[in-house]
Amino acid sequence: TTPPTTTTTVLSNVAVEAFRSCLADRGIEIEEIPLDATGHPRLDWVMATLDFGDPATAETVSLCSEHLETGALDLGDDDVLRHAILEQLQEFSQCMVDLGVEDFPDPVAGFTGIGSPFPIAEIPYSDPGFSVAVTACREALLDALAGPAEE
Repeated sequence: TTPPTTTTTVLSNVAVEAFRSCLADRGIEIEEIPLDATGHPRLDWVMATLDFGDPATAETVSLCSEHLETGALDLGDDDVLRHAILEQLQEFSQCMVDLGVEDFPDPVAGFTGIGSPFPIAEIPYSDPGFSVAVTACREALLDALAGPAEE
């Protein structure tokens, strides 16, 4: 079905296109970002294709995220959702530390879904184990979110 056309959807489309253009201007091409049934962009589908182990990619995405201030990942007023997401971010941070990236920061307190969930300036991109840890922690988090595998 086609998402409803609303002011929010139009703003989201404009913000997402500005985000895509910003990335493209800096050498990162991403596919068109689909909208969910409520008209919010599904950035997660596209972000999964980017290599966040590359400091330049992570910095570019962070810089271009300023275009998403209209709430592309707005967590709204749902305290349960915000708490669950902050728990997952904390687990990711702890995983990074456990895998040897000792200076990986805790998530931004009060993260609402806009911008980076971690303080960009504190992320130790130059740590030699960073890329491997990001991949392992992302996979572990996704596996945990998927739940136990059926046998």
